[in-house]
Amino acid sequence: MARYDAPLETTAMRPSIHLHHRLDVTQSSSHLVQIETTVLADTPLPAELTLFMPVWTPGSYLVREYARHVESFSAQAPARATKIRKNAWQIQTLGATAVVVRYRVYCNELTVRTNHSDHSHAYVNGAATFLAVEGCESAAAEIEVVAPSGWRIATALPASGNTLRAADLDALVDCPIEIGEHVEHRFEVLGKSHRFAVWPAGEIREDDLRRLATDTATILETEARLFGGALPYDDYLFLLHLSPRGRGGLEHKTSSSLLASAAAFATHDAYLDLLSLVAHEAFHLWNVKRIRPRGLTPYRYQEENYTRLLWWFEGATSYYDWRVLRLAGLCTVGEYLDHLAAEIAYLDATHGRLVHSLEEASFDAWIKLYRPDENSQNSSVSYYRKGELVCALLDLEIRARSAGRASLDAVLLRLWERFGARNEPVPEGAMQDILETATDTKLGDVLDAWVRAPGEVDYGPTLARVGLAIDRSARADAPAGSLGMRLRSEGGCAVVAAVARGAAAQRAGIDPGDEIVAIAGRRVEGTNVDAAIGRAQAGESVDVLVARDGRTLVRAVTLDPPRRDRVRLVQLDDATPEARAAFVAWLGAPHPAWEGK
Repeated sequence: MARYDAPLETTAMRPSIHLHHRLDVTQSSSHLVQIETTVLADTPLPAELTLFMPVWTPGSYLVREYARHVESFSAQAPARATKIRKNAWQIQTLGATAVVVRYRVYCNELTVRTNHSDHSHAYVNGAATFLAVEGCESAAAEIEVVAPSGWRIATALPASGNTLRAADLDALVDCPIEIGEHVEHRFEVLGKSHRFAVWPAGEIREDDLRRLATDTATILETEARLFGGALPYDDYLFLLHLSPRGRGGLEHKTSSSLLASAAAFATHDAYLDLLSLVAHEAFHLWNVKRIRPRGLTPYRYQEENYTRLLWWFEGATSYYDWRVLRLAGLCTVGEYLDHLAAEIAYLDATHGRLVHSLEEASFDAWIKLYRPDENSQNSSVSYYRKGELVCALLDLEIRARSAGRASLDAVLLRLWERFGARNEPVPEGAMQDILETATDTKLGDVLDAWVRAPGEVDYGPTLARVGLAIDRSARADAPAGSLGMRLRSEGGCAVVAAVARGAAAQRAGIDPGDEIVAIAGRRVEGTNVDAAIGRAQAGESVDVLVARDGRTLVRAVTLDPPRRDRVRLVQLDDATPEARAAFVAWLGAPHPAWEGK
């Protein structure tokens, strides 16, 4: 049996290998697609080949074990196949110049990083579908698509009819394929061709699709200016799935996958959320797809790829997705500040901010962010959300410390010109030097406090530089006492989903999974614990009746003060002219409260 880390052959002995994948989606209504992979060579193949399926896909940092969806794997005689690892098969080639393997993949998980098929389409991600030859990841591949009559194909892979071409495994993984009854809309941005492919076709109106394309063009033009003015591709594809099942996006070099609700077009707020998703994935065209950290270069598809820089590559992208909407005039100053305030409120409610640094969160993505549990809010922090806030604060600090001569925008251009345009990875320990060199400012103190160490973020001094302050208050309808826990509804019962560390519920011994039956003698209806708490005050002890493991228990809980979870960014009426000018330079317009003053 070949070792996992053993080379397939020496370079001199290795034949020139080519792959042909036949992707049959004619039975997609059963959530199964059939793949036939032929490994071809110009000389006899080595006696043994190892075929593997990736365990993760770039942009989604979790080992997803895609091979668990593979079934009925076999090799065409006389070749023989033996499974040797969770995601790999050894093929006895018997000296042939071509071997064929066949298998099915179960596709019933509608996300941007997995596969889904039904009566109307098949959506496949390369990492979750296709095999590669170990040691020959640079081998080119053809994908022959067999689909029901009337279905069409949307992918960024070069195509000739129903045959697609991938230059290597990286290209195949980087180009998801939508096959089915989707609707398409083409548009042009900065001389480059773009299109939306939207499934299901009946979930979007033509005028909404046109509006989305127009606003997307504005987003791309705005982002391109931040990186020197040009788009780094010849054509681009947005794959948009409309479903109530979730929300998400996954970036690729010349395409992106988006998942959103069809209700995204129903209200202004929902539409802004969709535009922020588009802006986020489009920003990744530069930041992470072409400007890449060394830890993700090259991609190793059978193991975790570690980097401490996701706070930048995802956090800065999260900062710029909404800031781009503001710069593009797609949201108002007030809407942008409301968004930023909501992110601060979220971080306030995350105890993990006190124990988990942004660098640690980046490194721990594989075991924490994508594997949340009832203790996650206490033990970890999101490099997306805290990263966004930290990048916003870094932008304001740079502007202030450089007397307005520089901003975080200068860092983007530096990263592009020094690394992205040259196809060179960003060294793992280089971000402080890059930030300081691009802006001619010293930032070690705030990077130490905000990125390298856990703890509270002191927003006040930095926000004051642009005439803002944080106002925190309890909800107007909040009870006078708080338990400090989050509930979910199960069969009409209030079940504890999470307990904040150090909060009243935890001090009293209430656990995640407990059912809250009554508080202070009042029955809890649904998940409405506020009504049951009634007029009980902070510092007052109330009996909480819980059900746990088939038994009832009474816990005496001393209530905390109500959480100040209503966060607003408010203007300082005495803000200096310099602070007001800095605000305008940051968001392109004055705060509405200052207009005319």
